Amino acid sequence: MARLGKLLTLLPLLAGAVQAATKDDWRSRSIYQLITDRFAGGGQCDLGSRNYCGGTWRSVIDKLDYIQGMGFDAVWISPTALGIEGQTKYGENYHGYWTVDPTQLNPHFGTSDDLKALSDALHAKGMYMMVDIAINALAATNYRIDADTLASDNDGKLLFKDPANYHERCNIKWGDHHSEEYCWLVTGGDDNDVALLDLATETPAVADKLKQWVPGYVKEYGIDGFRIDASKHLGKGFQHDFCEAAGVFCIGEVAGDSTEYAGSYQGDDGIDSVFGFGMLYGSAAVFGGGKTMPTLQHYINAASTSYSDPSVIGSFSDNQDLPRFNSRTGDKSLVYNAIVSSFLYGGIPTVYYGLEQDIADGPYDPNNREALWNYNNYNTGGDTYKRITNLNKIRDLLASKGNFLTSVATVLKIQDNDIALQREDALIVLTNRGSSGSGTWSIGGTKFGNNADVVDLLSCDKGKTDGSGALSVSWSTGQPFVFVSSQIAADGGFCGATAPGNALIADLDTPVNATGNPGPTGTDIVVPTGTDTQSNTAQVTSIGTNGSGLSTITNPDITSSASTSSNTGTASPAEGSGSGSSSGACKRSRKRNAAVTVASVIGLAALLI
Repeated sequence: MARLGKLLTLLPLLAGAVQAATKDDWRSRSIYQLITDRFAGGGQCDLGSRNYCGGTWRSVIDKLDYIQGMGFDAVWISPTALGIEGQTKYGENYHGYWTVDPTQLNPHFGTSDDLKALSDALHAKGMYMMVDIAINALAATNYRIDADTLASDNDGKLLFKDPANYHERCNIKWGDHHSEEYCWLVTGGDDNDVALLDLATETPAVADKLKQWVPGYVKEYGIDGFRIDASKHLGKGFQHDFCEAAGVFCIGEVAGDSTEYAGSYQGDDGIDSVFGFGMLYGSAAVFGGGKTMPTLQHYINAASTSYSDPSVIGSFSDNQDLPRFNSRTGDKSLVYNAIVSSFLYGGIPTVYYGLEQDIADGPYDPNNREALWNYNNYNTGGDTYKRITNLNKIRDLLASKGNFLTSVATVLKIQDNDIALQREDALIVLTNRGSSGSGTWSIGGTKFGNNADVVDLLSCDKGKTDGSGALSVSWSTGQPFVFVSSQIAADGGFCGATAPGNALIADLDTPVNATGNPGPTGTDIVVPTGTDTQSNTAQVTSIGTNGSGLSTITNPDITSSASTSSNTGTASPAEGSGSGSSSGACKRSRKRNAAVTVASVIGLAALLI
C-alpha cells in the first residue's frame, strides 16, 4: 500500500492540477541552481562578460535530462522579472536581479508561453520549479526618488512610482539589523551607475500590491517554490505574509555568518527555510582554507540549536554571489569532501550549475557566472558529475530508512583533520588531509554494533567493526566515506547487491590528485580551540557579537585580512554580521518518474490494490 500511495501522489501533477508544494514536499528534494542566461543555448560568451549571452527558458528545457541525470528533482532558475534594459556601468541585467517590475517577464529569456513550457517540462519529469525572486528593491540608473524621476526611470516601467513607496537613500551599517532592512544595498551614483531603490515593504501600498499579484503568478506558471533574494534586507513579517499569499515553499537568503540570526527568520512567524550560510563558511574554512575540524563543528552545533527545522535548511557549497568552491582549492579530494558534507549533513542539497564540471573560475561575479556551454560540452562522464549522481542515489536510499529526512548529522568523533558524523543509519567521515593524505582512525560509538559488516557507499569497499563496535578507517587519497550496514546496502541493491533497480556507480578507482593550486591566502573565520580527539564539544573562542547580542563569526568572503598560515590560530572576532547579499550588487512526496500518463499511473495502482 505504501507503493500505491507513492504512485497516487503523481496524479495531481500529471493531471495539471494546481498543488502547492509545502515544506514537507521539498524536504526530500535536491536542487540544481542555474542562471538562465548562462546555462544553455547561448552564443559567444567570454569569461567575465556582463552582457546577455543568449540562454533562455526554452534552452533550459533542452538540457533537463542533463540535470535529471545527476538525480536532481528540482531546478532553481534566476529571476524572471522585467529588469533594467540596456547597458549600465556594470553591464546588462543578464543575471536578472535588477528588478524593474516583478509582475512582468524579462523578454531576453523568452515569452510567457516559454516559461510555462519550462514549468510543464519539469513537472512532466516529476521535478519542481523554484524561482528566484528579487523584491527587496527596484533597480534604476538614477538614485533619485522624487516623483518626476520615478515616473521616467526605465522608460516609466517601474512598478512603484510614488516616493512614499521607498526608503530614504542611506548606506547600510553592517551588523545593525534596522539599517540592513531600511537602507539601500546599492546606493548608486552618477555615470550610469545602478541603484537599488529600497522598497518600503512594511507599507500597505507596497505589501498589498505584491501579495495580491503573487498568487496569480504562482498559478499561471506552476511555481513550486521561491528563493527570496536579499531576505535579510526584507521585514520578516512581510516575507511571511507574501509567502502565505503565494502558497508555496519559501527559502530565504539571509547572508552572513550568524546562524542564530539567520535562524530567526525561520518559523511560524517567518518563512519556511533559509540557506545555511554558516555551514557554508565552516566548509569553506575547513576544506578550502586549511582550518581544523572544530571550525566546522562550531557551525554544526550552531545549526542544531538555531533553526526551528534544520532538516529543510538549504545546504550548498557556492552560488552566484560567492566564490566557486573549486576556486578555493585545486585539491579535488577536498572539494569532494565538501560536496559530501553539503549533501549528507542534512537539509536540502543545492548545487550551483558548473560544480559538476569542476569549473574553477572566479572567485567573484561576473567570473563565477560563466556560460556552461563553454565547459566540457555538458559531459556526463566526469568524476564530479558521477559523484553527485551517486550522492543523490545514496540520499534517496537513506531517505527510505527511519527518520533520515527529518534529521541532521551530529558529531560522533573529531580530531584536527577529521570528523565523524552520525545521521540515523549512516556514518559520514570527512577529512581535510587532502589528496596526498593518508592514515588510519578508529571511530568508536557507532550504531552498527559489534563485529558488524559495513559498506562504504562511495567506494563500495567493505569493512567490519571490532568487538567493541569501533570502525577503523584508512585513507589513501584523503577520500570521504559514507558507511552503512551491509543489510541497508543490500536492501537498496547497492554495491553489488542483487536487489533490482538501484545499481550504484561506485567511486572511481583513479586516485584523486591535487593540481597544486593553492587555496585562499586569507580567511577570517574564527578557529575554535580545544581539539582533543576524544572530545565532542569544541571550545570556541574569539566569537564576536552583533548589535543584538548574537554571536557571529566573520564571513570569509568579505575580508581577507586574517592569516591562514596556521591551522590552530584564531582570527579577529567579527565586527557585525558580514556584508551579506552581494546579489544586490549585481545584483521532492517524490515524483521522479512522473513522465507517464495519468492512465498509466491508475493502471499501476490497480495492480497494487
